[in-house]
Amino acid sequence: MLSYKHGFHSGNHADILKHMVICLLMRALNRKDKPYIVIDTHSGSGLYKLDGFMAQKNQEYKSGISKIKDNKNLHELVPEFFEVYESVKQEDGNFYPGSPMFEAKLGRETDKFTFIDLHPNEFENLRNNFKRDRRCNIQNREGLGALNALLPPTPRRGMVVIDPAYEEKNEYIDLVKAVKNGHVKWNTGIFAIWYPVLGKLRDHSKNLTQDLRRLNIPMLQVELCVEPQEEVFGMCGSGMLILNYPYGLDNELSPIVDELYQVLSKKGGSARLKVLNPQP
Repeated sequence: MLSYKHGFHSGNHADILKHMVICLLMRALNRKDKPYIVIDTHSGSGLYKLDGFMAQKNQEYKSGISKIKDNKNLHELVPEFFEVYESVKQEDGNFYPGSPMFEAKLGRETDKFTFIDLHPNEFENLRNNFKRDRRCNIQNREGLGALNALLPPTPRRGMVVIDPAYEEKNEYIDLVKAVKNGHVKWNTGIFAIWYPVLGKLRDHSKNLTQDLRRLNIPMLQVELCVEPQEEVFGMCGSGMLILNYPYGLDNELSPIVDELYQVLSKKGGSARLKVLNPQP
């Protein structure tokens, strides 16, 4: 459970999809003057050095941020993403923001943020990266279990971002239980869940999608596979399931997904954007 460090994967194609979705969700929350809360259950450190050891080991950022950083269409479609990305670049290194950095930088002074990570090193880095931000509550605990204690939150507007490592099969089961119980406590909250698309013999994304769909909560799915799915190894893509998705999110996402597919996917890749449970 504690072997995963996101620094090895920072800025890759999965990050790009996830963070652009988060930017649109933050945009939707910011449309109203009322304050909100964002709870990120698997925050990581919040900031990653792309020319550091971890990112350089596999150089996964070359499958993501390196390909889209100068894309004019994406700059117009989701300017928030590039505003945050540019804001963390420093003279002494090349940094890429994690989910909590996007959330905090796009939030307002009246909004609140709870960032959680179980890994001791990631937690320390997370706490250091947000120590001057009084809006942020940094917690060192297991993210899914924390939801039971944190929901319903104050204020009552907002969202939960869930991005586990999925190192163990039971994480998929625990996630569905946590979302089901969380929705009972907070039925107006947005639940944004990231998932990987792995090799066919190891992939649980379809089962996860169906299990969450059976909860009968309004749900939107977006998925991008940058290469064909192999039988066993590798992560060919990723997706997000957004429960209680904001009105019009599918229309805003559509051109972004089209552009990401064109820019990031190799032959045999695929893209999907579908309302699985419509809003009432």
